[in-house]
Amino acid sequence: MRFYGKSDVGIIRHENQDSFGIYSLLPGVTLCVVCDGMGGYAGGSLASKTALEAFVAMMRETLIPDNPAAVPDLSERSVRNALTASADAANYAVFSKAREKEDGSLNGMGTTLNAVLITDSGFAWSVNVGDSRLYRVFSDRLTQLTRDHSMVQEMVDKGAITAEDATHSPIRNIITRAVGVDTYVDADIIGVDTSPENGEAGYLMICSDGLYTCVPAEKILSVLSSGNTIAKKADRLVSAARKAGGPDNITVLLIEL
Repeated sequence: MRFYGKSDVGIIRHENQDSFGIYSLLPGVTLCVVCDGMGGYAGGSLASKTALEAFVAMMRETLIPDNPAAVPDLSERSVRNALTASADAANYAVFSKAREKEDGSLNGMGTTLNAVLITDSGFAWSVNVGDSRLYRVFSDRLTQLTRDHSMVQEMVDKGAITAEDATHSPIRNIITRAVGVDTYVDADIIGVDTSPENGEAGYLMICSDGLYTCVPAEKILSVLSSGNTIAKKADRLVSAARKAGGPDNITVLLIEL
C-alpha cells in the first residue's frame, strides 16, 4: 500500500483549518486521519489540530501493547473499542480546550473527524463524525462509504430533496454532528472492504468537503484512473478544486491498495 495526503487553503479562505496525518502505529498497521475545523478564525484551526492529536494519541495508547514482545490485539472488538475511545478522547480535548478561554471566543468550536485504520492483512475500519468523507475508488466507480452527518443528508433521507439538490443547497455546510461541540459525540464505525475487485485493488480516499463539493465524481474518477503517481493524483484533485473556485479548504488523503 501507498499513502499520500495534501491540504490546501483554497482560493477564498485566509487560513487552512483542515488537519490531516498518516501514522504507522504498528508494523503493517497504518492510521489515516482528516479533520475539518469550524468555529471562527481561531477556533477551527485549533479544533482540528487538537482533535487530530488527541485521537492519534489514544489510538496509540489503546492498540500498541506496553510489552514490545506482546502480540497486538487487532480483533474487531478491540479495534472498534479503540476507535470509539479515541473519538471520545478527541471530543473531550476539543470541548475542554474551548472552555479555557474565559472570553468565550472559542465556544462552539468543533471539527469533523474521518479516520481509517488499515492493515496489510486486508482489513480496515473507519470512524466518522461530520461531513468529511471516505470513498472507495475503482476506475469505473466511486462509492461513498461514510454517511454525512448534515442537515441536507437528513433532508435527502426523508425524501424532502434529491441528492442532486443537496449538492447545491445553501445549507449544505450545516452539519448535525461534530467533535467538540458537546460533552458526548456519536461516531459511526464501519468495516471497510479492501479486497481487490475483478483483479483491481483501487483506492480509498478521505477528503474534506472542500474537494467533493467542487469536483464532480466523474472528474475524481478520471484523475484516479490516470497513470500518474499517487502524489500527482492528489495534486491534480486539489488543483481541480481550486480551479472550480476553491471556496473552502481542500484536503485529500489517498490510500493506494
